[in-house]
Amino acid sequence: MATTFQRKHVSKLIPTNHKVLMPLLLAVTIVNSATLGYDSSVMNGLLILPSYSEYFHLNTATEGLNNAAMWMGGIIGSFLMQPVPDYFGRRRAIYVASVISVVGIILQAAAQNVGMFVIARIIVGIGSAISNGAAPTLLGELLPPRNRARVLGLFFSCFYVGSLASAIVNYGSQNINSTWAWRLPSLLQFLPSLLAAAIVPFIPESPRWLIANDRDEEALEVLMIMQGERKSDLQAGGQQLNDIRDTIHAEAKKFPRNPWREIISTKANRRRLMILCTFGPMINMFGNFVISYYLGKILTQAGITKTQTQTQVQVIINCWSFAVAVLGSFMLDILGRRVQTFIGVGGMIVTLLMIGGLIKRYGESTNTSGIYGTIGVIFLFQGFYAFSITPMTSLYPTEVSQFKLRATGIAIFRMLDSGFGLLASFAMAYAMENLGWKFYFINAAWNFVFLIIAYFTFVETKGLTLEEINVKFEGETSVISGIEEVSETDSETGKQADIIANTKELR
Repeated sequence: MATTFQRKHVSKLIPTNHKVLMPLLLAVTIVNSATLGYDSSVMNGLLILPSYSEYFHLNTATEGLNNAAMWMGGIIGSFLMQPVPDYFGRRRAIYVASVISVVGIILQAAAQNVGMFVIARIIVGIGSAISNGAAPTLLGELLPPRNRARVLGLFFSCFYVGSLASAIVNYGSQNINSTWAWRLPSLLQFLPSLLAAAIVPFIPESPRWLIANDRDEEALEVLMIMQGERKSDLQAGGQQLNDIRDTIHAEAKKFPRNPWREIISTKANRRRLMILCTFGPMINMFGNFVISYYLGKILTQAGITKTQTQTQVQVIINCWSFAVAVLGSFMLDILGRRVQTFIGVGGMIVTLLMIGGLIKRYGESTNTSGIYGTIGVIFLFQGFYAFSITPMTSLYPTEVSQFKLRATGIAIFRMLDSGFGLLASFAMAYAMENLGWKFYFINAAWNFVFLIIAYFTFVETKGLTLEEINVKFEGETSVISGIEEVSETDSETGKQADIIANTKELR
């Protein structure tokens, strides 16, 4: 006998059929991540185009400033990553992010000088930061453990879809004999943002956000949709509502103050903060930042100076990175978060040492084999990063942060990510120019330090629900006692049963 429920709150645009709903959730992943990828990688392609550098009369300082502008916006946006999704909801925060991004994109495409371009990139960075907080949080709070690692792993893996689109557009626009050679790639950034806003009406709001805002009936409808349509699944949805509600109420009772204060209030929260403060800086300091933003400089150091060849390499390396990142997303639940991180960081250390040695030996030579060997190792380095760090970027901060602190934790993570991205934007250009091949040896050295830090701080979260991960940090006894205390004093005991009775319509 089929079991359905009568919708009272959830929009009828949201499908109950998982064969339709899961592709829509995957589309949210792809489009939002592609938006971030295009926004971040467009600068790499623009710096390869002579028309862009000549129009703005770029030098090392202004080149670094143009790259740094989006990270400035990311730092500003990180202060909005907690209040916007927590106040408006995860879904509506994506709309807010899209509007802000489109405004910045229009200004960027119309830029008349460096100042206007930098302001535009800052606005784009603010929009990207809000999207980067809202979309992964929404998916992490919607998806069950069996899907969470793959979809959230794919979230940042699809960063390369945007990077690839940016590379292709730059490759196609390089022969335009006007400023449209760089204005067109800038303007086309708005397409992913519009697609992101167009998909949002077809996906549900986070049930955890709904429960936290006393919208239990709507939350139960969402949980039923996410569980399925069988009677046993509906009962599981009701039980999940009860578990989530108890956990959220226990958290609210245990951490009544502002989440920015509670993040350091207990040993478990300080451990979470340590992971976030470690992983955030890692993202842009492993060496991938250089590949993403200064690929042209690396290829020039390696002896490849033609614009057409550099844009071709940019397209190919993004295809390669995307394929490897997708593989990494599916391996997270097989290898586990810790092991996959260790493999990736270890591989990056070795390949950075090899890149430095090859550039020293063949960078100024005409040895074709040596030059293309250098490119091959650059591809290997990018593969290690894409396999391990890319899928973890959106997944791990979402997993290790409990509900009340999730938006705050992700905001701290992104603040540090953007802060070190800003540092790298200025420092890397000078470091590569002044240190040459030695730069890659230095980068490998601090990657080794990151590897040691990750070994002692990272917690394995493979196959666990968000509530079970919370238990792993807090300790089962403290969490259970907190839930029991809430259950004893909760005047709404039995509300779950009433909601289910009022919502289900058995046929």
